[in-house]
Amino acid sequence: MAELTVTREIDPSARIAPDAVIGPYCVVGPDVIIGPGNVLERRVSVTGHTHIGSANRFEEGCVLGAVPQDLKYRGGPTALVVGHRNRFGRKVTAHIGTEVGGALTYVGNDNVLLDGCHIAHDCYVDDHAHLGHKVLLAGHVRVQSGAVIEDLAGCHHFTTVGRYARVGPRTPVRRDVPPYTDFYSRDYNWLPPAVQGVHEAGIRAAGLSQAEERELRRTLRELFDDESALQTKIEQLVNMGVEGEVAALCEFCQRSLKGVFGRHRETFRGRTPPEAGERMPSELRWALPGQ
Repeated sequence: MAELTVTREIDPSARIAPDAVIGPYCVVGPDVIIGPGNVLERRVSVTGHTHIGSANRFEEGCVLGAVPQDLKYRGGPTALVVGHRNRFGRKVTAHIGTEVGGALTYVGNDNVLLDGCHIAHDCYVDDHAHLGHKVLLAGHVRVQSGAVIEDLAGCHHFTTVGRYARVGPRTPVRRDVPPYTDFYSRDYNWLPPAVQGVHEAGIRAAGLSQAEERELRRTLRELFDDESALQTKIEQLVNMGVEGEVAALCEFCQRSLKGVFGRHRETFRGRTPPEAGERMPSELRWALPGQ
């Protein structure tokens, strides 16, 4: 019988917790940190300045910390940071950041990224988000906590998917998706995607009080049953005095309206977004522009 040898390519300077499981045919580069309780299944590659927290699972074929597919990237020591208790499906890819985008790509805690997802450079996925099969995030996208992006959806550069929002399957996201909304097209052949109602599962997951939920639902109906004069309606609500989730919703929409093509994060084009300074680990802060 032929002799089969299981090989791994692990750089001796990589910092790997003793209880981390590194499967066969994995590749781990020299600047990688892998915390306790992580599981890397077969053929997982981790390169670049990639820091992985604890208790994450990476299924077969994931590629983490690869060089961005962005011509603006100049080879600098930028980073990918993954938090805790995330599940990465098969062949998920996540790139390091770029120098002009804040030098950081970030995946927070308790997220689920199903098979074939792509997290491009300078993206931020907060906590408790769910990305379906083959969801594609272009550069500089932010997915806020609790958001759901269904299978085969794609997000344009600099878009934001708000807290506990839902993006329907096969939906092209070209503008910001407001929190707690259901965003898709009723006829993909003819109609552009739009807010189609309230994301009921998102509201339940947020754990709001009855009073907060009632006020939020009323505001969502008022703003999105007819999106004409949206700025005027928001200003009227703010002048009346709003707080909590309603105030956060109004602030989100105002930022989007002031952005380019409905994308607030366009205002960070060519400069470091505030999230980079907030979420870059202390040992990597030297990578931030201007440090």
